[in-house]
Amino acid sequence: MNANQLRKEYIRFFESKNHQHYPSGLLIPYDVTGKLDESLLFNGAGMIQFKPYFRGTVNPENRRMITSQKCLRTGDIESVGDNSHLTFFEMLGNFSFGDYFKLKSIHYAWELLTSKAWLGLCPSKLCVTVFKEDTEAREIWSKIWSEAGYHPDNKIFLLGEDTNYWPAGAFTSGPPGPCGPNSEIFYWSSDDIPPTDSYNKENYLADEEQGKWLEIWNLVFIEYEWQGNLKNPQKPSLGYQKTGMPSLPFQSIDTGMGLERAAAVLSGSHSVYDTDAFQPIFEAIQTLTSGFYRYKKDDTQDYAARIIADHIRSAVFCLTDGVHPSNSGRGYILRRLIRRAILKGDKFLNLKDNFLYELVPSVQKALGEHYKELYDKSEFIVTTLKNEETLFRKTLSSGSKLLHDLINNLGTDATLSGEETFKLYDTFGFPLEITQEICNDHGIDVDLETYETCLKQAQEISRSNTNMDTVYGGHTNSNDEISITKPSESTDFTGYTDHCSVSTIERIRNIHVSENNLTFEVCLNKSPFYAASGGQVGDKGTLSNQNITLEIIDTNKSNGLFWHVIKTNKDFSYQDLLGKEVHCTIDTTRRKQLEQNHTATHLLHEALRIVLGKHVNQAGSLVEDHFLRFDFTHHQALSPDEIRMVESIVNTKIQENLTITIHNDVPIDQAKSMGAMALFGEKYGTLVRVVEIEGFSTELCGGTHLSRTGSAGLFKITHECSAASGIRRIEALTGLPALAWFEKKLNILESSSVLLKTSPDSLESQISKLTKQVKDLKKKLEQGSLSSSNAIESVIPVGKYQLIIQELSDVPNSSAKLIADRLTEGKENIISILICKEEGKGTIIGKASQNIVKDGFHVGNYLRELAKLASGGGGGKPDFASAGIKDLSKIEHLKKQAPDIAQDMFPNIFQKAKV
Repeated sequence: MNANQLRKEYIRFFESKNHQHYPSGLLIPYDVTGKLDESLLFNGAGMIQFKPYFRGTVNPENRRMITSQKCLRTGDIESVGDNSHLTFFEMLGNFSFGDYFKLKSIHYAWELLTSKAWLGLCPSKLCVTVFKEDTEAREIWSKIWSEAGYHPDNKIFLLGEDTNYWPAGAFTSGPPGPCGPNSEIFYWSSDDIPPTDSYNKENYLADEEQGKWLEIWNLVFIEYEWQGNLKNPQKPSLGYQKTGMPSLPFQSIDTGMGLERAAAVLSGSHSVYDTDAFQPIFEAIQTLTSGFYRYKKDDTQDYAARIIADHIRSAVFCLTDGVHPSNSGRGYILRRLIRRAILKGDKFLNLKDNFLYELVPSVQKALGEHYKELYDKSEFIVTTLKNEETLFRKTLSSGSKLLHDLINNLGTDATLSGEETFKLYDTFGFPLEITQEICNDHGIDVDLETYETCLKQAQEISRSNTNMDTVYGGHTNSNDEISITKPSESTDFTGYTDHCSVSTIERIRNIHVSENNLTFEVCLNKSPFYAASGGQVGDKGTLSNQNITLEIIDTNKSNGLFWHVIKTNKDFSYQDLLGKEVHCTIDTTRRKQLEQNHTATHLLHEALRIVLGKHVNQAGSLVEDHFLRFDFTHHQALSPDEIRMVESIVNTKIQENLTITIHNDVPIDQAKSMGAMALFGEKYGTLVRVVEIEGFSTELCGGTHLSRTGSAGLFKITHECSAASGIRRIEALTGLPALAWFEKKLNILESSSVLLKTSPDSLESQISKLTKQVKDLKKKLEQGSLSSSNAIESVIPVGKYQLIIQELSDVPNSSAKLIADRLTEGKENIISILICKEEGKGTIIGKASQNIVKDGFHVGNYLRELAKLASGGGGGKPDFASAGIKDLSKIEHLKKQAPDIAQDMFPNIFQKAKV
């Protein structure tokens, strides 16, 4: 059974157990409400998007669900290339949110794995591990193994929280969030005879260490909420201090079966790389090397090819899901994977030129049947990989220069520091062995001990998936940022009250040079520019002094620092800006449009709660200058009347010109007593900012707003749709964009009225009248009710068959196809040829009875020859085809020749018919 078949069987099994199939989330971890999970960089497990369900903050449509989730993990990146480790993989999962628990979860897994009706694995090759304090799971498994004829002690092994608690070690160390014990299922992947009697935990641990047992499924029993705080917020890698672990409102199940691992087991392979999920990629790599590399001919080359195959899968899916290569966060991980793949290809497979982009079609071939989105951004993916590889090959050259500069400064009989060695590896992709080789040539040692310390620290960060500072999150290479001595630790934001300021540029980073432009980011000691957050996009504007004026195209923030993105010509000397005073001015017209939309978002939120009910909560928002988008909890689409009611309430409050009051630094408890509504899924500190719209709404919000509602001008909902299960989405306009929307609709109304020769007031009835006429005509055409004025029919016997030739005028091709179906439907020995003439163009439609096709007749080939008689061409399938004709004056000639051409092309068929 291959990976595609396994995915289908898994879904089919759990659908038979009343589970709802839920689509995979993106690799970027948005939850089911549409909110970004800022505790993670990537979706690394099937349960991530379901956190609101586990916590009980959102009710699922079905309390039983299944997914095949795209996942990305880099904690074991150095192990990728062995038989089982991957960065990108698929996790098959079944979930219960307060429905069934341990008993059914374990029995479902056993049935799917061992039943002959499903996967049919032999129990002798299976074993399970259980958390040592989970007596309930131990008893359930004991009964199953006993009934299967095995002694439980030989099949069940009790282990600690590092292996049998989710997240690993969470019983003691966290992280905060849902957690619980787990039970893992293993398959004997060795060629040795599977264990029998007298097999104990020590035997299991020894065999598992040697790779004889392969974990294929993890059953997690979610029942607690781990609570705690970071031991040191400045050093997240130190972990958490536990404060409590209360029970969740209900017990839940989260399971995960690695698709690639299970597929390897079911196909009798020892490696995930031998499955159909990888083979097309290896074939493409072999083609790229022009025979230099052959799969399973050389272990070293295979190891490199496996890393390339894994990393290109990760890269393609990251790019598809909106992750772009960069020097921080998700983009840094993507860039590292791309560069690692390039290095392996360059060193071990003789791939010296750009090659990664050429592997994209092979990833699509391997996985595109299920993940059709892989085809949607092909051009973008290919272009990005080309550019990244070109950039990296230049970076390699720069790294080589840096290393030689370091060596020249050291002199002989010196040692290259471990920090510099790791920097070469981490920043420039220089493998340790290359650095050592070059240093050895110059008589210089390498500080391996410090290098290993730096590497382990990076790996520890990578393995931690608890906050945005992990998995290389927020990592910025030191050479990518320059700063003044002792820059400010945070940016003083002045933009709530001021639209301009005189500020000092303290930091510069993310320098990118393109063909015509230079972009970089600057950090100021104080700034009037709002940095993107809370759904509101960042401000734009200018920085200037007596010598220059620079355009700011975006503003964002990270760890309390506001970064202003500048775009200018590539010859500009950005280094000269450091430490300089500049005059900052925001784009006030754009800021006002943002404020119009943000204030309207608050009005919309409250209006929805009035019209639909208090269950409505914000589940995400986007405040742009030209439109707003608002996601909210609601179980069904809004009716036209409900939309009109919401619009009416918002516009009424705009016309009332209500006062908007901002309350700064309000204690959270006081804010709640004021009736302030917290945004759905958001977390707040002890002091908050409250936005109060006079007598109408009060919300916690950090964005910028109007001083009075009347400045919003006008409000119009332009779109309403589903954003996720139980989540609706509204898009709307305010101010001048809303007015422009109405003007455009009025223009369409007036021009349509002119076209239909009626007044705007009568347009609806005129369209209704025309629609009925068209419907009646289509019905007649579908029934073949054609008068003699538009159809000339002839039936010509050709042997035992009947050749029907029918000429149609002003009949659409779609209707002609229906007529052809009617002429042959349920009948034998019929070849139907329809010649359609419409607006000076000609088309031949052909259809044949199935028995003629079985005899060897091919409609497509026949129509191709007929069309040539009228300067046309075409073709199609054996039973149905169409062809275009250019010379309509040749139609009569074509009709006369039709029988002879049939006999000439298919003499065996029609000769047989004559006998």
